[in-house]
Amino acid sequence: MRRWKYRLFLIIFFCSFLFLGSMIRDADASSIFGKDKKPSRAIVVFVDMSGSTNKARRTVYQKAFDKVYQNLRQGDRIVVGTITSHSYIDFKPVIDTEIPKQSLWTNRLQYEQNLAKTKKNVRKSVDRLLSRKKGTPYTEILNSLNVVDTIFHKEKRKKILVILSDMIQDSKQYKFGRHKITNKYISNVIRNQKEQNLVPNLANVKVYVAGASAPNSKKFRSIQKFWSRYFTESKADFSTHRYGHSLLEFEKES
Repeated sequence: MRRWKYRLFLIIFFCSFLFLGSMIRDADASSIFGKDKKPSRAIVVFVDMSGSTNKARRTVYQKAFDKVYQNLRQGDRIVVGTITSHSYIDFKPVIDTEIPKQSLWTNRLQYEQNLAKTKKNVRKSVDRLLSRKKGTPYTEILNSLNVVDTIFHKEKRKKILVILSDMIQDSKQYKFGRHKITNKYISNVIRNQKEQNLVPNLANVKVYVAGASAPNSKKFRSIQKFWSRYFTESKADFSTHRYGHSLLEFEKES
C-alpha cells in the first residue's frame, strides 16, 4: 500500500514539473515575442540591383527592410535575394536562414545567444547588399518571380513576398520605361508568358512592394496596373494598398 502511494506521488510530482516547465517556457517566449503565439512565416525579400536604384537601395529599401527585420519572430524563415539580369539563371540567396525557436528543452541563455547571432548575421548581410554602389544593367523582375515560385514551392508556413524595386521591368524583351503600358500591351505580355509556361504560381503568397517609381503619375499607374494583373494571373494575394514608393506598414494585422 505504501509502495502504491509512493508511485502515485512520483507520477503527480513529475506531471506537475512538466506543467510548471511549460508555463515557464511560455512566459519566457512571450517576454521576447509578445503574449500571443503567432504562426511562423516564410518571408522572401527580393532587392532590385539595377543601376537606376543605387540611391533607393541606401534609403527607401533600407527603411523598408528595417520594418521587415523588426517584425521577425521565432520560427520565421527569411530569404533575401537579388533582382538582376541573371537572377533566373544563377540565383544564389544573400541569406536563407531561420530565426531560432525557443522550446522547453532549450537553454534560455543559449537560445538568446543564437537569436542574437542569427539576427546580427541577417542584418550584416543585408546592409552589405544595400550598400553596393555598382548596379546591374537590366531589371529582370518577371524572371525573378519564377525563382520566388521555386522557393515557396514546398513551403508550409505563411508566405510573404517583399519586392524592393522601382518595378520598371527592363529586359531585352520588355522595356517598361520605353514602352507604352496599355491594356493590350499587358494582355500580350501575359499571353507570351503563358505560352512559355513562365507565369509563376504564387498562390497564397502575400505581396508587398516598396520603391515603386516612374517618371510621372500616369506612367506609375500604368505600371501598377500591369503588376496588379500579372500578380492576379499568378494567383498571388496582391493589393494596390501594399504597392508604393515606401513600405508604410508590414504585417501589422498579423
